[in-house]
Amino acid sequence: MTAVSAKQDDLSQARLEELEVENAELRRRIELVDTELDALQEESLQRRQEVRTLAESLPTAASRKVLLTQMTNDLLHHPDKKRMVGRAFRKLARGPRKLVRSIQTRLSPTATSP
Repeated sequence: MTAVSAKQDDLSQARLEELEVENAELRRRIELVDTELDALQEESLQRRQEVRTLAESLPTAASRKVLLTQMTNDLLHHPDKKRMVGRAFRKLARGPRKLVRSIQTRLSPTATSP
């Protein structure tokens, strides 16, 4: 039995050494991942700060009245007023045209209706 016991001790010792090597490798990998996570977290914090800085530099929300006043002021000082007025008219005319088209499509009979 001592030969069997010695053989089991050798096997358990070899298995223990294998597990220690595997454990050391896993610990090394965990350290690498921790280092990588720290770097990513630092980059994330830097990006957040950049976004905050950009958000602070953006103008605050403006009311419709202020927006219309600014648009009118831009129009008055624009070098090509004729083209700007035409563009504004075309944009404003889209709404009623779209409304008419949507009403027509709802009222028109479809091919699948009996």
